[in-house]
Amino acid sequence: MKNYSYFGYGKKLEFDRIKNPLKTKKGLSIVIPTYNEEGNVSEIVKKLEKVISKTMFKKDYEIIIVDDNSKDKTPKIIDDLANKGEIIALHRKKRGIFSAVTDGIEIANGEYILTMDSDFSHPPELIPKMLEEIKDQNIVIGSRYTKGGCMDSSLTRKWGGFFLNRICGIIIGTKVRDLGGNFRLFRKRDFSRIKFEYNCSFAEFGHELIYRAEKLGFRIKEVPFVYHDRKKGVSKIGNLPLKQAFHYLKRATQLRLE
Repeated sequence: MKNYSYFGYGKKLEFDRIKNPLKTKKGLSIVIPTYNEEGNVSEIVKKLEKVISKTMFKKDYEIIIVDDNSKDKTPKIIDDLANKGEIIALHRKKRGIFSAVTDGIEIANGEYILTMDSDFSHPPELIPKMLEEIKDQNIVIGSRYTKGGCMDSSLTRKWGGFFLNRICGIIIGTKVRDLGGNFRLFRKRDFSRIKFEYNCSFAEFGHELIYRAEKLGFRIKEVPFVYHDRKKGVSKIGNLPLKQAFHYLKRATQLRLE
């Protein structure tokens, strides 16, 4: 077990192991958390390589896959990927979307960080647009709920997510529409300025990220996209809508009362 220090969090990172720990500075790091994604992870990496090859970062990027002790073939697949290209495979025994994302960001070598899911719910085709927008912004969000975005999902999930995010946004006092997604682009140095105070059970760390970023005066831009439900595998967060809603509302209220 090897320990790494967080930047400014006063904590230690504990990894089971890391495959291909690149140490060369990069322009862009893409951080992807996984859990039992054997049906998606190779395909998303191939798609990302194709998309990024057409951007200014075509020879200046890395993909960091953070796996939380998957029980399927994901660990072997990401190790094989790490043997072939600019891929870092980070293996962890613990689970959690927030810590997976922050662990990936901690070891990232890129000036810019893109976080996204591995299940194709976040379309790689949107990345060039996000890279263009980040020139004038501190954070660019791939947004399901801003004008032009939507969810290709059940009506319950579609409208439930929309109203939950809107209510949380009103409580926090932000105009950002999509607080709970994981499709974001920012500079690593900007992210390091955000000091998180709360642990997370789901993706409610996005609420705190946006709240504290706006307190710091960050410029935030939402770029619309169409969210598609995963075709393979099971969500890393799980399918617990009522529990998830409770944690989202709790976090928004905590932030408002600060």
